[in-house]
Amino acid sequence: MLHEVLASLWGCSTGIKEMLDPDNMEVNQYFHPGEIVLLKNILSIVEECNVIRRFVNDNGCIDTGLENPDESEIISQGLYLRALCDGITEALEPFQQDIIELEQTVLNDCHTPISLIFCHLEKYVCLFSMLNSIIGEIIAQKLYGCRLLQCLHEYMHTGIAEVKVALIKIVHKVHIVFYKHLTSWLLYGHLEDIHKEFFIQNVAHCSSSLVLSDYKNDSDIHEENTTKKYNIDMWDYDIQAVMLPSYISYSLASKILTIGQTIIMFGNDPRQKKDFHVVTKVENSIWGEKEYEYFHKLQILQSKPVFNVIEFERTIDELKQCVTEHLWHIAVEEAQLMQQLKLIKDFFLMGRGDLFLEFIRLTAHILNKTPTSHTSRDVNLAFQMTLRKMHLNDENAMDCFNFTVPLPSVESESQDTQDNGMEFSQEEREDPSEKQGWGLIVLKYKVIWPLHLLFSPSALNDYNTLFRFLLRVKKTQINLWNLWRDHMHFKNIDIGVVQLRNKLIFIIDNLQYYLQVDVLESQYSILEANMKTTRNFEDVQKAHSIFLANVMSQTFLLGNETERKNPVNKLIRILLRLCDDFILQSSVWEIGNLILTEKEELNTLNIMLDSAMDWLTKTLNRVRTQPSGEHLAQLLLRLDFNRWFSKK
Repeated sequence: MLHEVLASLWGCSTGIKEMLDPDNMEVNQYFHPGEIVLLKNILSIVEECNVIRRFVNDNGCIDTGLENPDESEIISQGLYLRALCDGITEALEPFQQDIIELEQTVLNDCHTPISLIFCHLEKYVCLFSMLNSIIGEIIAQKLYGCRLLQCLHEYMHTGIAEVKVALIKIVHKVHIVFYKHLTSWLLYGHLEDIHKEFFIQNVAHCSSSLVLSDYKNDSDIHEENTTKKYNIDMWDYDIQAVMLPSYISYSLASKILTIGQTIIMFGNDPRQKKDFHVVTKVENSIWGEKEYEYFHKLQILQSKPVFNVIEFERTIDELKQCVTEHLWHIAVEEAQLMQQLKLIKDFFLMGRGDLFLEFIRLTAHILNKTPTSHTSRDVNLAFQMTLRKMHLNDENAMDCFNFTVPLPSVESESQDTQDNGMEFSQEEREDPSEKQGWGLIVLKYKVIWPLHLLFSPSALNDYNTLFRFLLRVKKTQINLWNLWRDHMHFKNIDIGVVQLRNKLIFIIDNLQYYLQVDVLESQYSILEANMKTTRNFEDVQKAHSIFLANVMSQTFLLGNETERKNPVNKLIRILLRLCDDFILQSSVWEIGNLILTEKEELNTLNIMLDSAMDWLTKTLNRVRTQPSGEHLAQLLLRLDFNRWFSKK
């Protein structure tokens, strides 16, 4: 009977369970009641052990001798699940060794008591209970991949030594697969993850590559990955938060994602051909002599039985530092980032005022009208003429910049006619320039690789929003001064016309000075200083993002899609519209002797200007004391330094 007990502990079918059936009348003739209790306890342990063996057999592709596996308990196959099963098998080795020793004891002494067997097995009760709890959770929640690491992590906090040792073995086995995925991604930008088990996944399409065998040694992986070709997009990959273990922070996962994405980006370098020799050169240029050093560091982390979060994060930071420094070298020194930023400032931010003075003069008759299919061509011809006149034809401007003027789309023109207590008619609120070329023009910029990491489509869209606004202000300023020049030919001009013209010139000149000096030059100086104090491309990205955000905020263009969210922007556009109306109407007035209707028109414009300036000064005064309102105070100082407007 003792041999049958030991055989059942190995997972073999025996007749002990039927023998201990309560309906069996002969059981009391052969067994003491105490022995029956011990046998039932042993059978309970056998059942728990068989559940574990069945799970390993069904999901780990390991032949344990059990028949008729329960298909309902089979989880989606994957490397992590197989590693888990391998870890469980390794954790059960002391139990199996104990059975072997018990069998030797029974063979040497046929009178071995059943209590001795139970005493040897009792210490595994907690372990089997823990493993069955883990298995039950895995089956119930269909856990797989890195989610298994989170499940195991939740059971690691135990004070039972045997359970702790077993769980360390199991977790280490699963972490080996984790580190293989991690090494492949960090050093080579590859993920062979057919079961979608890693916390970084290709979200664009399912991978068709073969699964990475967990029986390959690490040197095979190292050699295999160096022969891969880059044919994927870095933006195809993203973090799957549900797969991320809690002991790896999201910020750390973002660093891991960024490193692999950068490797992919360098593999897709458009300056080089995609063949094996160039790809190998690209990888070597990133890691250089440190490639094996980092590979070895990851292998050391993989070999440790306990996952060390501090060392893990330190290694990731080292890799990130190396990648960002290399990227800084490519972007700043080879792609000449500072020169490209200077071009961005000169064109998108209209730093070359003389150039756009001529450009506006040459394109006024084109952009004052609704765009046609020929407008883009005509504007680009005028742009090239301007560049040649400014002697910029030898620079990169012709190659980097060109214009397109899309045809206007049909949009709803219904708007709310009252905001902030001001009432303007629909005609007064609408700006015809928004439907003309001035409001639709797009400045296109040919981004040099890898500067697309800075000048993304979203960033270029913001730059174009800035460009159209600055162009609008510059055009209005030029038109007002052209009007002043025309008025100088008249000896007698109505004093009301002169006063209104001077007020508008004062407002627009100070607005222009605020935009170009207080905002753009100031923020660009900060950006330039930050660029010179770092060799980390991540810092460069951060500095540029802050620069663009500050410029958009301080030019009142954040939230300008909804006027209620940015009342200052709305008021400035109303003032620009008033300037256009005044320029248009004064060009047909008898400015030396206004008739009654012309005086009424002049009076209406004065009332609208007073109303707009009243609400602008009130708005600026209301929010300038807030922590983010320093730029509003600066604009208020430019427009109302002697409180002339606010006193009115």
